[in-house]
Amino acid sequence: MFKKIIDLTLELYNGIETWEGVHPPVTMIEYHQSKINRYRNEQLSPGFDTKLLMMTDHTGTHVDAQCHLHPGGWTLEQLPLESMMGEAALLDASFRNLDEPITVDILEEALRRSKEDIKKNDILIVKGWPYEWGTEGFQASRAMTGDTAEWILNKKVKLFGMDLPTVDDKQNPDKDLHVKLLKNNIPIMENLVSLEKIGKSRFYFIGLPLKIKGATGSPIRALALIV
Repeated sequence: MFKKIIDLTLELYNGIETWEGVHPPVTMIEYHQSKINRYRNEQLSPGFDTKLLMMTDHTGTHVDAQCHLHPGGWTLEQLPLESMMGEAALLDASFRNLDEPITVDILEEALRRSKEDIKKNDILIVKGWPYEWGTEGFQASRAMTGDTAEWILNKKVKLFGMDLPTVDDKQNPDKDLHVKLLKNNIPIMENLVSLEKIGKSRFYFIGLPLKIKGATGSPIRALALIV
């Protein structure tokens, strides 16, 4: 059915910090060790190994639940799975001056360049960074201005995502996108990668979170499925 599957997920490893100064680095340490615990029949296996993982629920490529910004809102395990899969529209806004935030005008220009339309219940993904994840300047990159939240809401999408550490411009303390999109039941994805590999403006997206009761977010395995 699909000719190509593109992994849009950031690889996690011990020590990676996916939003510097906000979320702690991933900590991954040995827990069970085969060199210590031994099976009685070592001809089958010397033992078993596991890792202990420590990270926040907003680490790496992840999705935000409503309760992240709205106490009492829906938590991660209450997120409908149909929100996290479906037809997706990709807008490339990485042509902008990287010293400036992404504005409504830039989104309109990216939409014009895509030669596509954003349809009701689409998944909208915006590429804001022209280089590989984590390269120099990435963590300080400007993101979306506050008025883009209304622009996105007017498109009636069901899920919004970006390749930056946060969708809201760091010079906007009101966090309009987080506040308004989550209030309107639109989950938010951040730290998507490899968007340039998709090569088209429309594709099928799937990015399922872990089922963690009470979580404010979760890492996801994000995939672009190309027909």
